[in-house]
Amino acid sequence: MKEKYKKNRKALLFLILSVCLISGLVSIRNQYISYPIADGFLNLSEENLEKKAVQLNGVWKFYEGTLEDTGSQTADSIEVPGSWRGKVINGKKLGKHGIGVYELRVKVPSPGDYCMKLNYVSSAYELFINDIKIVGNGKIGADKESEISSWVPQFVYFHTDQNDLVIKIKVSNFHCNNGGIVLPVYIGKQVPLFRYHLINLMKNIGFIGILAGMACYLYVFNWCLNKKAQSIYLWIFCISVLIAASIIDGESLVSIFPFLTIDAVLKIEYVSFMVQITSIQFYLWSMYPELGKNHPFRFLKIFDFFYTAVLICLPVMPVLYDDMVFVPILVVNALCYFFKIARAFQLKKPNAGPVFLGYCVFLASCVLQIVDIQHNIDIQFLSDFNFYYFGVLFFLLGQGYVLAVNVEDTFRQSELAHEMEIASLQAQISPHFLFNILHNIYCLMDTNVNMAKNMLMCLSDFLRVKYRFDYRTYTLYQLKEELDLVNAYVELENVRMNGALKFEIDAPAELLSNDILPLTIQPLVENSIKHGYKSGELNILIRVVEADDRLVISVEDDGRGISPKINSTKSSTSKSGVGISNINYRLNICFQSRLVIESQGFKGTKISFQIPKRG
Repeated sequence: MKEKYKKNRKALLFLILSVCLISGLVSIRNQYISYPIADGFLNLSEENLEKKAVQLNGVWKFYEGTLEDTGSQTADSIEVPGSWRGKVINGKKLGKHGIGVYELRVKVPSPGDYCMKLNYVSSAYELFINDIKIVGNGKIGADKESEISSWVPQFVYFHTDQNDLVIKIKVSNFHCNNGGIVLPVYIGKQVPLFRYHLINLMKNIGFIGILAGMACYLYVFNWCLNKKAQSIYLWIFCISVLIAASIIDGESLVSIFPFLTIDAVLKIEYVSFMVQITSIQFYLWSMYPELGKNHPFRFLKIFDFFYTAVLICLPVMPVLYDDMVFVPILVVNALCYFFKIARAFQLKKPNAGPVFLGYCVFLASCVLQIVDIQHNIDIQFLSDFNFYYFGVLFFLLGQGYVLAVNVEDTFRQSELAHEMEIASLQAQISPHFLFNILHNIYCLMDTNVNMAKNMLMCLSDFLRVKYRFDYRTYTLYQLKEELDLVNAYVELENVRMNGALKFEIDAPAELLSNDILPLTIQPLVENSIKHGYKSGELNILIRVVEADDRLVISVEDDGRGISPKINSTKSSTSKSGVGISNINYRLNICFQSRLVIESQGFKGTKISFQIPKRG
């Protein structure tokens, strides 16, 4: 099964791409060092920063409710990266909006030139090193009106004449649901930090590229399988994931479109997640429509569509983007799809297993990604692991597998239908021929009993040869078997015609093992006898010759020729032309070959065709 091997190769290719992507996500940690920061201090005096960057993860000092000088303020501790929302600082539980100053003291090996990389600090911030302002992103403010939000990754170069650095990041957040330093901050020399930045960017672009390729693959092949609805839903899902991924990584989208405001980015992010939810919902409903008619959550898609339309049309309003609204919508949808796929799996619906597994992994990955954003999972080999990327890729690989199975099933059904059509066509000739012979025997029973008996014996020999081949099991047999069949048939006819047939076969022995369609030559010989015989003798010659990688088989006679009506190989309505039309059609669908008929009145007929030389 050639298509089966193709399917396996595709599955293997997807697996390799997945492993390569996962390896890239894990191995990127080799590009930086991570030390546990405690109480807002990190000692790098003994570290060689020329080789690797340093990730500033850990416990920083935090001054809540101020953007001014922190000298007179009481500091508390906060985990970086992570949102300050819900954290208790100086006995006060922080909300999503507010202001504050992050502080970290770092002891570097020597004075000189250094770099810092900040991906996303919501909603605006200013970076100070040793009380000198290095860079700002947006405009910090004490309220929403005075704040100008911005989401632009920063790659900052600075020079220090001291070994001790005091890093302060003043942050205000009145536009996002999660305030503070929500993504890691890095420090180091220019070369290793830029190398890390480049590898991280390539990783993200690689994932987006793979996702775009899979979107095209799933779209095209589902469309070719006439599953246009599933194709469109999967394509929409892939594109929405691609957009969300370009925002989650903190760099891609805003690097390409730096003019985007944080409100625009926020709207794009939430809408892309809702589009993912809606497209998965419609995709599952199209796969298992019978499970959706009476599903208790069947009206959920109307609500999802309405909520998505509101997000698109209305300006950014905190109530629409609040976790108290958005998270329950995600949870309800996730449970709805889970129970629907689980039900399909329980009922053993087609391909429910891979879909169920892919969805479960996708769901678990999304949960882990949320946990990672909120609490920063710092486990060996998983600290840089993007669970969302992995879950999406695994889910799409599952759909790719389902698609490959559908392709194979479609091919198998097509091949079976093809074989059944050939068998049906070949079976049509048998009763046609047997009717003629039995009619002749019947006519001879009253006039020439001995000849009738001889014909019955010849018919017995003929059938013994013919039914060594079972057209229900095999489509082809050897040329030698077809010629044996023709020999038996001619002997049968010669009994009836008192030896008027002179029959010859010119076929090299080394060509007799080639494959041929059953009952291809015999009906042509039958036509020569039926339509070519006039009186006296009829000479029939079967010739088999080799022409490059094909065989040319011809049946020649010196009879009275074929009338123009029968000579048309396209005719399938003429009763006398049924055999020729049948052979011509079978040759066309099996070998892309056609009968060539050359006939002259009262001089003879030659019918030839070509088949592949198969050895």
